[in-house]
Amino acid sequence: MSTLADELRNLVDDLAASGRPELWDSLRELGLHRVGVDEERGGSGGGLDDLLVVVEALARHGIGVPIIEASTADWVLAHGPGRELDAALSTLQLTGQAVDTPHGTLTTELTAVPWARDAARLVLCAPDRAPLVIDLGHPSVTVRPGENLAGEPRDTVVLTDTPAAPVDGSPSYGTVRERLALLWSAAVLGAAHGAYRLTRSYVCERHQFGAPLVGIPAVAGNLARMRVQLVQADAALALARDAEPFSGAVDIARVTTAAAATVIARTAHQLHGAMGITEEYPLHRLTRRLWSWRDAVDSERGWTESLGRRAADAGESGVWTRVTAAGR
Repeated sequence: MSTLADELRNLVDDLAASGRPELWDSLRELGLHRVGVDEERGGSGGGLDDLLVVVEALARHGIGVPIIEASTADWVLAHGPGRELDAALSTLQLTGQAVDTPHGTLTTELTAVPWARDAARLVLCAPDRAPLVIDLGHPSVTVRPGENLAGEPRDTVVLTDTPAAPVDGSPSYGTVRERLALLWSAAVLGAAHGAYRLTRSYVCERHQFGAPLVGIPAVAGNLARMRVQLVQADAALALARDAEPFSGAVDIARVTTAAAATVIARTAHQLHGAMGITEEYPLHRLTRRLWSWRDAVDSERGWTESLGRRAADAGESGVWTRVTAAGR
């Protein structure tokens, strides 16, 4: 991990501990939403690994801000020829459907668009074409508020003959999708670590019959099960960060972190009992995000099916080569 990454993690921890009510504004002022974008294009420099550190650190504290969507949208926009980013907030939406823009306009209804009500522009990525930039303040745009399970904005955006400009020279749909998947894996892993840390502290400090709860074999066993899930997810994300594009490693990271999210959220609430569902206690801020974020970009089943298709295409020999080479 780079020195910059360590500094970023410490910075996020300090900001989270400060309890600032306008944390997102502070993050934007510091340029953390543009880590991974070249400074020459209006970004904050650093690479994807540094951005992953920021995302994971925020998630460990149960903080939900549009850093994944904003950073990915700006990263796409910064690839445009001669384009330098301004101060406006961007968000991003993937769609697996074909997008038709006759006369340079778009008419459609987009659901679950993250943070659309707060953004100035939307970057829409669809297969087999350049991403489109849409001005969300245009009179032809209607935004209907919605939320995910974590209470984060997931709005419906209605476009009626809305101007949509392509971003020439930008990354492909598949490249954007993999980047988003890697970032969401980091977010899920961060929230999972936060839930585990909170649960471990609770069962070690809470006493029953004169002894800590962790002394009960069933409690200790469940805590160990949570830890095993984290170790597996940590390893999967580490492999995905260093893997070649479209190797399947990102799919594995999404499946592994999604599975860890399910087990850790369920077990954390079991070990906390009634305390885990109170509004004042912070566990729900982590587990609601685990349930929401585990299926970001695609569901666990979708990523598993993708891996199955890769295995079928590679054949027996290809799968064996991949498995035996993975530990080298």
